Amino acid sequence: MKLTKLSIIIPVYNEAATVLQILNKIKSVQLLHNIKKEFVIVDDGSQDASKELVNDFIKENPSLTIQFLKHAKNQGKGASIQTGISNATGEFLIIQDADLEYNPEEYNVLLQPILDDVADVVYGSRFLNREKKRTSYFWHYNANKFLTFLSNMFTGFKLTDMETCYKLLNSEIVQKIQFSEKRFGFEPEVTAKLSRIKGIRLKEVSISYESRRYNEGKKIGWKDGVRAVYCILKYGLFRIN
Repeated sequence: MKLTKLSIIIPVYNEAATVLQILNKIKSVQLLHNIKKEFVIVDDGSQDASKELVNDFIKENPSLTIQFLKHAKNQGKGASIQTGISNATGEFLIIQDADLEYNPEEYNVLLQPILDDVADVVYGSRFLNREKKRTSYFWHYNANKFLTFLSNMFTGFKLTDMETCYKLLNSEIVQKIQFSEKRFGFEPEVTAKLSRIKGIRLKEVSISYESRRYNEGKKIGWKDGVRAVYCILKYGLFRIN
């Protein structure tokens, strides 16, 4: 498949402190082979100045291809991703959190296996290469490792980071999948459902990661970890939906 456009799905919920920084970082990235960028920004009922800041960015950058979609009330990150997926027009799409934990300059690292035609899906792993800079809470790191191990048991994948935000997906494939999870359960759900596709080629590449603190707006908590286990069993072991 010829790749001419990458849709970048950006869920936003009360990210006024960082949303302009991440949008400008995405803007500055030059993709391989002059692949075009489509911003698909989904505001999930923000109560701060996020919407106004995004609107300002759009006005200041009329040459960029931007969709700005809005939820009337907060539904969850997974719901925002689903809205983004259904509206993406690029041949491939990538998920980008609106904080500064993941670096858009690494898009080309994820794109390379697609351009080499050795993958249909690429996950950016925070744990594949220990030499790359990253920080993370002790419990968060170990919870991720456990959830990835549990997910691998039922999907047959050999992932090191199932919970990563950076998932580069073939739009045609992922737009045919029906999703149910509205919050962080999207990660194990999409992984499990991708594993059901015969012949799917999933590759991991190493990325950097800089975790933010809870007082800086980090939203995932222990209840999301419990939900992730439930989703792994539901979609992976029992293959419901």
